[in-house]
Amino acid sequence: MDNQVEKNKAICKVFLDELFNQKNIDAIDQFVDHHVSIQNPFPGQRTGADGFRDISQIYGLAFPDLKISFNHILGDADQVTCHFTLEGTHKDLFMNIPATGIKVRYDIVYILKFTNEKITAHWSLVDGLSVLQQIGAISLT
Repeated sequence: MDNQVEKNKAICKVFLDELFNQKNIDAIDQFVDHHVSIQNPFPGQRTGADGFRDISQIYGLAFPDLKISFNHILGDADQVTCHFTLEGTHKDLFMNIPATGIKVRYDIVYILKFTNEKITAHWSLVDGLSVLQQIGAISLT
C-alpha cells in the first residue's frame, strides 16, 4: 500500500477525532487547507476552512456531547473515504428546532482529497433525515 495513502488515512482519523471527540476547532487550521473546496455545503455555510468552522459550530452547539466512532477508512491515491457514526444529545437549536434532549445516532461518509497532507476538497453524505426523525422534527408515517 502507498505510504502517502496511509499517511492521509491517519491524518483523516486524527483530524476527525480532534474535531468531534476533543472539540478542538484549531484542528481545522492544522489539517485543512484555507481554500478547501466544500462540494455540498450546509445551507448558509461559508466557503473554505471557514465552512468547516461553521458546520462544527452548528453541530457543536446543538449536540455538545457529540462523539465520533469510526467504521471504515479507505484510501486511494490522494483521496480518503471515511464512514463514521456520530452520537450526541440534542441540547440546543438545530435547523430551527429547539432542544429536545433526545440522544441521536447517525452515519456520515466523508470523501477527503489531500494535497501535501492537507485537506483540499471535501464531499459529505450525512443521514440528515435520520437526525430529523430522531429529534421528532419530521415523521414519515
